[in-house]
Amino acid sequence: MNVPCTTDAIVGATFSKPSDTAFADKLKLRKTSADSFSADYFKGPKAFRDEWEIAKVDAFLTDAEKQFHAITIETAEKTITVLTSRKGKTTVLVKGRKTASASPATAFTKAPHNRVKNYILPEGESVPFLVKLGVMTAEGKVHAQKYDKFRQINRFLEFVDDILSDIVDAHEDAFPGTPLRIIDFGCGKSYLTFAVYHYLVVKKGIQAEIFGLDLKKDVIEACAKLAAACGYDGLRFACGDIADYRAENAGQGAPLDLVITLHACDTATDYALAFAVEHGARAILSVPCCQHELNTALGRTAPDEALNPLLKYGIVKERFSALATDVIRAETLSAHGYKTQLLEFIDMEHTPKNILIRAVKREDSGSLTTGADALKSALGVELTLERLLRQ
Repeated sequence: MNVPCTTDAIVGATFSKPSDTAFADKLKLRKTSADSFSADYFKGPKAFRDEWEIAKVDAFLTDAEKQFHAITIETAEKTITVLTSRKGKTTVLVKGRKTASASPATAFTKAPHNRVKNYILPEGESVPFLVKLGVMTAEGKVHAQKYDKFRQINRFLEFVDDILSDIVDAHEDAFPGTPLRIIDFGCGKSYLTFAVYHYLVVKKGIQAEIFGLDLKKDVIEACAKLAAACGYDGLRFACGDIADYRAENAGQGAPLDLVITLHACDTATDYALAFAVEHGARAILSVPCCQHELNTALGRTAPDEALNPLLKYGIVKERFSALATDVIRAETLSAHGYKTQLLEFIDMEHTPKNILIRAVKREDSGSLTTGADALKSALGVELTLERLLRQ
């Protein structure tokens, strides 16, 4: 591949828009040491992670544009975009980065147990909202007690980055020259809301309008003040209930580009997902929380007696109910025209509520038969999301 950089200078790369010969639907490479990369790739509903030596990356890059029509390569100094048309014409765009970080040659000279992580929002680069929220100092140094939050923010941005080209391409086709429309339901203190806005608007130069909704009035007021202090003009907040907001805004407005819902409690997640489907959201990122509905509805026995041992013990029943709820939600989104995955958000050591539902609108967005019906029949239940979408 003819790009103006060497393999050892690359700190990260994203490969999307696969050709018929591509081994995956999407591939994301991130440098983990001086001579290796982590490789996250997706094929259908399955996600995989491997470790690639630099020689393998070098070999792959020689004809990567034959497998993927959209390639973004990040170095310490620039961003390189390689676009290949259906007729085989290749265009290479190079954009310098505003803040150059340490070169890969020096970044990975530490011992393996101190390997430097290449975050989307890197440590050492001062980010206004992170400074004001107490995550980092004005010089960009992350406070030790906030490092888990810093990692969580960057992990979430990786999920956004994975689907960004799908969102932007679909939006530009339908509404060229207009801002992306994003809603964050149950935004809370809005660490991730601010992170998405900063990443899209400040780092990527993409027009975006983001609306955050939460029940807590004092939290929303604080978020609005912070947005104004940071000069984030396209970031708005309001106090309200997700269910009420859905009812008041049924069928209003143009299709959404992205709906985010993280840790919206119990059926609040279902109302957010229903809103996303009803408004044709191009992508959904959801981390469910406190899935009580199914656990409450299930007794000690199920229509399918093979499941009864799972319902016998309280702690097992609770965890099984949470997992079954997320599977049914994912399958329901698939049935409504989405390519859906269940992915690990953050390490289990930090929280057991770490499953992220990622759904991207399929081009052939017709109905799809899934395995949800058999599971629901075995459990003898119907969940809120299905009732809302049926109505």
